Amino acid sequence: MKKLIMIFFTSFLFAANLINVNFFEQNGKLDILFSLDGRFTGKVIKDSKNKFFISDINSNKEYKKSFTNYFIKTITVNPSKNGILVSIDADKKYKTLVALTPDGYGVRFRIVNVKKTSVQKPQITYADNNGIDFVSYFIAVAILIILAVILWIFKKKLKTKLPLKGNLDIVFQRPLDAKNKIALIEFNKRKYLVIVGNSNILLDVFDENMINIKTQNEFEEYLQKDDINKKLDSFQKYIQNAEKLKDFDETV
Repeated sequence: MKKLIMIFFTSFLFAANLINVNFFEQNGKLDILFSLDGRFTGKVIKDSKNKFFISDINSNKEYKKSFTNYFIKTITVNPSKNGILVSIDADKKYKTLVALTPDGYGVRFRIVNVKKTSVQKPQITYADNNGIDFVSYFIAVAILIILAVILWIFKKKLKTKLPLKGNLDIVFQRPLDAKNKIALIEFNKRKYLVIVGNSNILLDVFDENMINIKTQNEFEEYLQKDDINKKLDSFQKYIQNAEKLKDFDETV
């Protein structure tokens, strides 16, 4: 009897308590986020066709969510022995994926609609010539194409480190991390501030007389400006967040 009592209390000692359940509807998928007061150490087990058991989560409350005009009709989360039971009522085929939040205090249970939807061809409508400035449109497209070519040539030059025909010059550059660099390049009397590497991002464009950077120190000082600093911080935060995600997406 004492052993049974000890086993019972031990299961509650190491299991995390369920604080809340949130549902996030997206196009073709539903995310169920289980918020816990401790790190999740359990497992997700398929109990039957439409029921999934998540172990090591304590709960004494039932959660139920109904959906209209969606591939899922109802989701029910019930307390169960040593865990919770997720019941799915859906009228279409689906698959499930499970992932932990970076801190381990949350479990994302994703339900994805696997039924292929027919792709409708978009209807093309033709506007009156008076309503479209075709000259501006083609100029904008041409500029985008030229910038894309410049970035591609610059990235190729960084990789090969070979002399390049033409008037594209790397004025100054500085590494941001192991895979990305920020550089000031000059092409046809214009200067471009770009990030190249795994990501190719154009930060700014300058005419010939807009900036006068002659040394590496002046380049470093220019990068400390508030507007440039904000752009670099946003880029680095994006890279850090992408690396932190411990998404182990297990198909159940």
